Amino acid sequence: MSATTARNTGEAAVVTGYEPVQIELLACTGATGVDLFARYAPRTPPMLFCRAGHPITPEQFLELREAGLQHLFVRTGEFNQFSTQLFESLDSVIQEETLPRTQRFAAVQLAVASEVDRTLRLIQCEAFVSLAERIGHNLSALLASSEVVPIELFHIARHDAHTFTHVTNVAGYSLLLATQLGINNENELKQIATGAMLHDIGKRLISARILEKSSRLSNAERELVEFHPQRGFEELVDHREFEFGQLMMVYQHHEHIDGNGYPVGILGDEIHPWAKLLAVVDVFDAITGKRPYRKPLAVSAALECLREKAGSHFDREITECWITAMKQT
Repeated sequence: MSATTARNTGEAAVVTGYEPVQIELLACTGATGVDLFARYAPRTPPMLFCRAGHPITPEQFLELREAGLQHLFVRTGEFNQFSTQLFESLDSVIQEETLPRTQRFAAVQLAVASEVDRTLRLIQCEAFVSLAERIGHNLSALLASSEVVPIELFHIARHDAHTFTHVTNVAGYSLLLATQLGINNENELKQIATGAMLHDIGKRLISARILEKSSRLSNAERELVEFHPQRGFEELVDHREFEFGQLMMVYQHHEHIDGNGYPVGILGDEIHPWAKLLAVVDVFDAITGKRPYRKPLAVSAALECLREKAGSHFDREITECWITAMKQT
């Protein structure tokens, strides 16, 4: 896993060979099974702060806060071990009310990293489906309220190219947009979050060489990529636990209002409302995230990009709702 940037009110610098972890999250989880490193100044290497298996003391946390640090670092090679350990205690972390909801969202992202990667590699999709349902329900419990402002979630979310980052970001944004649109039924919100977690399941058998390709895709490669919504739908359609709207989130999230999307090219009225809202936040997360083939857009530029495509690519009302929500403070 490559080095990434974790953001909150102060952005963690990218440090090659290390992954950032929020200090407040560590304060609630206690000892870790990996070494933790601190970086006290830009352009300096991280220094060992705490050995594996040793809890950070209250005095050490005070020292970190007084130094203005908001992150410690885990070696990239040990990140999956850290993620797995956090996943085992995820339920208690989610219920930790001393942590802001956005911090608990950050915990979810870190905790599912290894599990998302592992379950997506399996031939059968059942393990990933179960994980997506669990995380969708967890995120719904965290974010289905007016307490979370979208821009605050954006600032604490990760913005790298990893699958676990994208699906959890999109699920979180989908929940916030759904509530802004007036959806407040608890069961519907759980379904939306789970559908968002599953929206790219059809990509799991596409080579990373194609998905991360910086040059123009060949016609055959483009056809393979554009087939992923149908492939995802086919994997899930026999799962009776899913509602029609969830299946349409997977199948229709690349359809355009003007009929120029894929895989079918249907018009706006034929696109399910949940797929319409997913399309907006899916593209928003993609263009604000770091990718191997391009730099991320700033929030203002990304919102302007969405606005330019409202009415053709995206539903105009849903797009404006997301733009307005992202400007809340």
